[in-house]
Amino acid sequence: MEEKTAKFLRSLFARYYASHPPAEPRELPRREFAFMTFDGLVIRHRAFATHEELAQFMAKLGPSDAFYSSAYFEHPDEPEMRAKGWLGADLIFDIDADHVPTACKAQHDLWACRSCGRWGRGEAPARCPKCGSEELVELKWICQRCLSAAREELLKLVEVLEEDLGLNSSDMVASFSGHRGYHLRASSEEVLDMEQDERNEVVDYLMAVGLEPDLLGLRPGAVLSVDQPGWRGRIARELYSLLYGASEAELRALGLRKKAAQAILSAREAILDCLEHGKPFLVPKGVGKASLRKLFLACAKEAAVNVDPVVTRDTHRLIRMSGSLHGKTGLLKLDVPLDELEEVDPLSEAVVFRRGWAKVRITAQVPEVPVLELAGEEYGPFEPGEVVELPLQAAVFLMCKRVAELA
Repeated sequence: MEEKTAKFLRSLFARYYASHPPAEPRELPRREFAFMTFDGLVIRHRAFATHEELAQFMAKLGPSDAFYSSAYFEHPDEPEMRAKGWLGADLIFDIDADHVPTACKAQHDLWACRSCGRWGRGEAPARCPKCGSEELVELKWICQRCLSAAREELLKLVEVLEEDLGLNSSDMVASFSGHRGYHLRASSEEVLDMEQDERNEVVDYLMAVGLEPDLLGLRPGAVLSVDQPGWRGRIARELYSLLYGASEAELRALGLRKKAAQAILSAREAILDCLEHGKPFLVPKGVGKASLRKLFLACAKEAAVNVDPVVTRDTHRLIRMSGSLHGKTGLLKLDVPLDELEEVDPLSEAVVFRRGWAKVRITAQVPEVPVLELAGEEYGPFEPGEVVELPLQAAVFLMCKRVAELA
């Protein structure tokens, strides 16, 4: 990032924090704080006695990003982790749209080869298909469809935590991350003392790692109902949804042989009736154990929650501060009540720089900067080298995404 752009963004963020302090974390004096600046500086192992002290620090620094520890410490400002005195940690979940399959990525994500200039849309290959170079640059974008998919994963997560693991929604805080997804923080007493292995078990359960249909009793003649709790019920609901409108090609894509796919479709109505009314599960002739297992595992994969396992298992994780600005977008990390998740539009409600204009020069290393959706308006697409004057909200986003500089 050019010095002029970094100085502009730092000043803008500092002015914002001067009048909009971040949300106060639970047990603030027990947290470690960390900050990143627009010129690349990383500040770690900071502690604050009061919210006012934290707010004043951020208003003076104007950080690009602000974090605090998921853990609680006796001495949070000690530079050595062993000396901090771990007291427990919140249970953190990170759902990134980048990890949720969506068709829109093939339209707005781009990559380009630094060596020969070949480019394409969607996920970047390991090597350039033209020259074989590994020197590729990627641009990952966000849109309403990406964030809607991430939100659906969050809703699944809340459901499993409540219904299967017994956590209370009153102890959970959901947030739009300010970039590509959502965070969920659980802080009930039963999770604070969980060690890394226990947190990893939670991840495995959510993601259906090691799930074996036979061990769940999913076999011919077993009662499998959409109303059952736990993984049996979730698999039943996904199976009902799949079979309700599945074609032979869709079942074949799951690895089923032609004979098995046709047999299932021939018995579709009877199978749906079993799932809906809790009757012994009907397995039509021609569908063997292997085909049935593939079908159940495909449903389990669809019902699994796409969380970042590294974040959840980490008992010392730094998480983005609620009410802080994201250095890659200029958008707010926004806490959202669980009962309002489906109504909130993060690309509108997390926008803070709604007044003013700025002239920027597009500096992207890919052939195009995709359309940007913010606060009900669309900007772009843009081409490298283009100079354009934009409302501040769009100009800040492009500069933070490192695809534009202040002109």
